[in-house]
Amino acid sequence: MKFEKVFKIGHSLYRSNHKILAHVIQGFIRLRFNCDIPVQTEIAPDAYFCHNAFGVVINPAAKIGGGTTIQHCVTIGEVDSHDAPVIGKNVFIGARAMILGDIIIGDNVKIGAGAVVLRNVPHNCTAVGVPARIIGESGVHINKNTF
Repeated sequence: MKFEKVFKIGHSLYRSNHKILAHVIQGFIRLRFNCDIPVQTEIAPDAYFCHNAFGVVINPAAKIGGGTTIQHCVTIGEVDSHDAPVIGKNVFIGARAMILGDIIIGDNVKIGAGAVVLRNVPHNCTAVGVPARIIGESGVHINKNTF
């Protein structure tokens, strides 16, 4: 059984106001897949979780766009506020990366393994390191003072 299928069932139950049953599914997800991804999290149907989302923790307020690939042990959450990251489309997030705070990750971005992203990442860029910095771009002008 794949994580994505079980999550879709739980998310659709949550959206159709069957919250108790949705939270039962969420508990099953925690036990079966060893991850903490609340059923109210907005995740595009074609997002892909490597290793059945093993060790992934996502804030319920986060939003994840289509075509995104998330490897194992990734954290997507808040820092001090109640706002969580918004992840664009076709993003690759490497193993053990952390994306924290009220930030936006653009489309077609690559986040390196182990990176700690605390600031916005523009479209078509690659971010690596602790704290993350932009090391590559593809046809996009970036204001380096922003990062």
